[in-house]
Amino acid sequence: MKQKYILILLFSISASLVTAQETHVLGRYDINIDGNTKETALIKEMDLKEGATFETLEDLQYAVSRQEQDLINLRVFNEISLTLDEGFKEGDSIIHTVKLDAQDSWTIYPIPYPKYSSNEGFRLGLKTYYDNAFGSLNNLYLGMNITFKQDKYYDEFRVTEWTFNPQLNEVKLGNLEYDFSFMQQYAIGEKKEDGEFLEHYNYHNTELSVSTKLAFGNDNKFYYRMTPSVGLNYGYTGLYDKSSEEPLYLGFSHSVGYSRVDWFGNFREGLSASAGNSLKYVMVQGASNQFKASINGDLRWYKILNSRINYSTRLYGTVGLNDELTGLGVNLRGVEDSTMFGRSGYFLSNDFNIAVIKWKGVGEAQFQPFFDIGFTTPMDGSIEWDSDLRYSTGADFILYLDKLKGLHARASIGVDLSSDLPFTDLGKYGLEISSSLAY
Repeated sequence: MKQKYILILLFSISASLVTAQETHVLGRYDINIDGNTKETALIKEMDLKEGATFETLEDLQYAVSRQEQDLINLRVFNEISLTLDEGFKEGDSIIHTVKLDAQDSWTIYPIPYPKYSSNEGFRLGLKTYYDNAFGSLNNLYLGMNITFKQDKYYDEFRVTEWTFNPQLNEVKLGNLEYDFSFMQQYAIGEKKEDGEFLEHYNYHNTELSVSTKLAFGNDNKFYYRMTPSVGLNYGYTGLYDKSSEEPLYLGFSHSVGYSRVDWFGNFREGLSASAGNSLKYVMVQGASNQFKASINGDLRWYKILNSRINYSTRLYGTVGLNDELTGLGVNLRGVEDSTMFGRSGYFLSNDFNIAVIKWKGVGEAQFQPFFDIGFTTPMDGSIEWDSDLRYSTGADFILYLDKLKGLHARASIGVDLSSDLPFTDLGKYGLEISSSLAY
């Protein structure tokens, strides 16, 4: 009988201790914005909402720190900080206020640019970015360009490509974000082997697509992304196989992945991984409709070694399930895009980002030596390593500006070490000037 009373007493004490355990509540945000960002847009953007409850102060502190880093990763603020107060007791809870101070970066910039790529030729273009458009944290983009090239197939200098591409990105509707894109372009398709064209053709393309991402798991590190699209291809001219035509198509690409990559200044730290599947249903008038599919995997890792060196690596693979993949050389800097094609491709990149010049208040210049290697498998499955294994080395030169967080410029020069061409032949080298990072 005594044991029964002791057990009841112990149970009552433990129950009262659990009941008395204090919880920590994010009561409200105290927001101060220096700029045009709307407070409602900022609150909508944040995953950490007012009223969120945590069992320990440490859990709340981590959540606030994680939310601050997520806002830094947007690259639209010069400065942003979240500060947690000591709180006040209310019943069994401690109610906290988070002070949020943000200073907008200048985020609208039209960038007229000349670009040269040994693969594509000379390009004149205009990229207009308006990140955090009208203080909404939605991003507007308009890309327009025209490409000229000494076309070896026609043996003349001519327009080979042009693009008109407006986008509205990071649109938060409910709990999801959407990206909307319209593409109108005059595009080129090429396949080349041993210096000879197997295919060389131009066509017009019109495409509409929408993309959304569902985040889940702790800190929303895991995600599922899907992108349905509809498009038309028409006006084919040149040398091509009739089976290459895709007059009307419905596309659906989707992927699952993990991403925890953070920006610290102009260096990145973390890991991302994804596995994806692309489906395309092609409707051909007067012929059998076609169903094409491919799968791919992507792994990226970034590590800050010290204040001057940031190491990064990427492993990428893609497999066409019932269709040939072309232009796979785009995954190797210094290698001509059209010379790599087949059933599948596998690629590895290694880079060391070295901060050469750090000018506080102005910007940062980085020197990035790289080594890329990869191979493709032919449609018949028989690999010839002498021609199918490709590798290159070279360096990227990257410029960041402090006042334009979302903008950078990159010049890349690579040499195709697997090519039989002598080092005195310019065809052995690849040059690219771009406003986007390699990965």
